[in-house]
Amino acid sequence: MKTRILAAVVLALLAATACSPHYPAGPHGKVTDRDRYFRRADGWHYELTVHGREFRVTRADYRRCVRGSTYPACTHR
Repeated sequence: MKTRILAAVVLALLAATACSPHYPAGPHGKVTDRDRYFRRADGWHYELTVHGREFRVTRADYRRCVRGSTYPACTHR
């Protein structure tokens, strides 16, 4: 019985982390540009530009962070 519960917990954790990718944080500062593009092989990619540096973010962070907002503060609601 304990192994079933443990297996269910492990599967739930794997499902939760697989659905929300984690990318390395970008530099702190104002968002100067946003970009999104579609690649047939792996879907949508979302990027923000801060201090001339482009970095990948999740779709939720892309939607929250408009030009002129302060990164990473714009990612928290």
